[in-house]
Amino acid sequence: YSLPSRTARRNTLSRRILRFWREMLAVIFIVVVVATVIIVVYNREDGAETTTEESWVDRIHVSGSVGRIPTLSLSGPVSVASSKMIELETGNGREITADSPLIVSITSFDGETGQLLSAEGRGRVQVGSANSETFDPTLLDGVIGKTEGSRVLFVRPVSSGTDRKTELNVVDIMHSAASGEAVEDPGGPLKVTMTETGPNIAHEDGDPPSTLTVQTLVRGDGQQVQSEDNVLVQYVTASWGDSVVHESTWWTGVPQVLNMKSAMPGVRVALLDQRVGTRVAITIPPEQASGDATLTMVVDIIATEPEGGTLTPSVAYNEETAL
Repeated sequence: YSLPSRTARRNTLSRRILRFWREMLAVIFIVVVVATVIIVVYNREDGAETTTEESWVDRIHVSGSVGRIPTLSLSGPVSVASSKMIELETGNGREITADSPLIVSITSFDGETGQLLSAEGRGRVQVGSANSETFDPTLLDGVIGKTEGSRVLFVRPVSSGTDRKTELNVVDIMHSAASGEAVEDPGGPLKVTMTETGPNIAHEDGDPPSTLTVQTLVRGDGQQVQSEDNVLVQYVTASWGDSVVHESTWWTGVPQVLNMKSAMPGVRVALLDQRVGTRVAITIPPEQASGDATLTMVVDIIATEPEGGTLTPSVAYNEETAL
């Protein structure tokens, strides 16, 4: 038996090194292929969404005043794998804090076509305390710290069976009191001053008007109240004769919902076609009220939506103090 020559040993070592590098290159190639597949799959699920943070924002165009039905258009389809949010307009009202009163109007659109998805073409109003018992946590995170009068856009994935789509939600944070432009000289028999506990109603001595009178104190520019709507209001009622306040939402600060079809006739006439953000002072003769005395009222129109929506009437038609 003879030992291999130095040349043979060198050739054997070279072959081993060459085989090692071939195997290493094969492993590297496999790793690169697997990583590429993972990246492609991930991008389809998370990055096919309009690829960059700027691009999904740039494709969505929202116009219209806060409180009115927004107009939305798309320059291209929008798709996301996780919820996103951006503030479109900053309001000048009260800041929303945890557990504080919160009123939002939500209008939904299809992320692929921009088609309006909301029932009857109007926003869905949601009212309650700003906590997770009342509101979706994602929505809540997006509005806490914002101010009344703001508009926030939420872009979120939704599942329908095996299909995954993207929905666009334009969320208006509504004011909890009249938010329009004050009218310098509203005229009429009632004199209204605002206090920390709500409106104070006064009038000159003498007999009340024999017909319904409606004085616009603050003129809003939101959606119009329609004849079968549920309307979210702050209100105070008092008798003409003694000015004693019978009922007021301002005692708690929590607005109430009235149904236009079941409201007393004077209220129906006074609120029809008024816009969200408006404050009116109303003098209602007995035949258009619900008793035998003339009523005086101040009503702030906070929000309105079609009957059958999320607003449930909480103001009943009962006794002479009810709407």
